[in-house]
Formats: sequence, C-alpha cells, structure tokens
Amino acid sequence: MLLGGLFLLSACVSYQDIEVKDFSIDNFSMQGTKILVDISAVVFNPNRAFVIQEAGGELNRGQQPFATAQLLEAITIGAKSEQRYSGQLQLTVKDMMALFQMGTNAQSWDNSLLFTGDMRIKSGMVKKKFSYKEMPLNQLLNSL
Repeated sequence: MLLGGLFLLSACVSYQDIEVKDFSIDNFSMQGTKILVDISAVVFNPNRAFVIQEAGGELNRGQQPFATAQLLEAITIGAKSEQRYSGQLQLTVKDMMALFQMGTNAQSWDNSLLFTGDMRIKSGMVKKKFSYKEMPLNQLLNSL
C-alpha cells in the first residue's frame, strides 16, 4: 500500500545508488481501525549495511486525515547485497468511509492521498533522517 515509500532510500548517507524493486504487499489483516500490512521488496545495496530504525507518517486525503502509518520493527539491509527484505506496517485508519469508497487497491487511488512522514536510518555511527512532505501516494508507489 502506501508504504513502499518507507523503502525509498535515495541519497543514502552519500552512498552509491540503492535500488528498490519488486515492491509487494504480501498480506494484510484488519482489526477495527488498525490494518497490519506485510510488505517486501528486493533491495540492491552496493554500500555498507544500514538499518531502517523507524519509519512512519500520516496519509491525508486532501486536507482530511485519512490514516497514520508506522513500521513495527527495524529492518537491517545487508552490505553489498541484493536480496528480498520484509517488514510489517501498522496503519491506523481515521476515515473508514473513505477507505471503503476507495477500495483496497492502492494503485487505483487518486493523487488526493498525500503522504507526510519520516524515516530514520543508521549505518555504523552515522544516523540520517529522510522526510517526505505531501507526496502523492501514487507517485510514491510508482517510484519503486
């Protein structure tokens, strides 16, 4: 779903380009207003290992809050490797009617769904924060 954005790591601590491909939503389950989303992607990392320590943010539909998202556990990306990594996100939906109107296929949602959030990574002693502000969800997903 939205959370392919959490794997975007361009300009990572002045490293060579990191490639993220084959992003997928492997499973999701819904309990009330909370949705657990299992995601995975193949990551090519020609650099040192790093850890995605935290990632999360808000989804707004126009000016209305739609949901919050949070990565539940850190993800360690191996050095000089290309492999599939998995993670789990928790979405807390604030507007259930909008969710039912839009359906569950994130690729079909219009650009009125905007993601604003942060991702914190650590590589050795270096920590870096990436911020995204009002990025259309479709743009975020299509960039993977």
